[in-house]
Amino acid sequence: MRLTQWTDYSLRMLMYCAACEGREHPPTVNEIAEAHGISRSHLTKIAMILAACGWIATTRGRGGGLRLLKPAGELTLGEVIRQTETDMTLVECFDRKTNTCRLDGYCRLKDSLHKAMQGFFDVLDGITLADLLAPKASGKGPAGQLPHLIPIQFASLARPKKALPDATKVAHPAKPAASRKPKQAKTG
Repeated sequence: MRLTQWTDYSLRMLMYCAACEGREHPPTVNEIAEAHGISRSHLTKIAMILAACGWIATTRGRGGGLRLLKPAGELTLGEVIRQTETDMTLVECFDRKTNTCRLDGYCRLKDSLHKAMQGFFDVLDGITLADLLAPKASGKGPAGQLPHLIPIQFASLARPKKALPDATKVAHPAKPAASRKPKQAKTG
């Protein structure tokens, strides 16, 4: 099972908003897009859906931004994933309308996968946004800090730059002196 990019970006936006709780200025779509390297227009659509779900408030204009409407400790991963995933049909027989399996009614695959999916959501229903933002004790950064969000206001600077190729490998050999054309003196 794989979550869609839509769900991934929705979770990132919600987590970012939760991590910015208490800031003087709420995060903006532009800030989140830059921090994660995601299209601004794509995140704008996601923000509208998250607002329609009642999870965030959006304020336009100067000083505007996104803020959580529901406390991070009350919004579960299970709730978000159920709302943002459009197709939870693991196998064809989950959908009665399109099922053409000749083993339907005789095979136990459907029941086994249904139980597994229920277990998946049971775990996710016990995890909140606040749980996702709790610092890891084994993290490489300073204790209590969130390495993926620090510093939020300098997120664009935190992205790794592409490594430049080694100059010795890229350098072009110089042309031998004999093959160079001599400069002609100007006449006249």
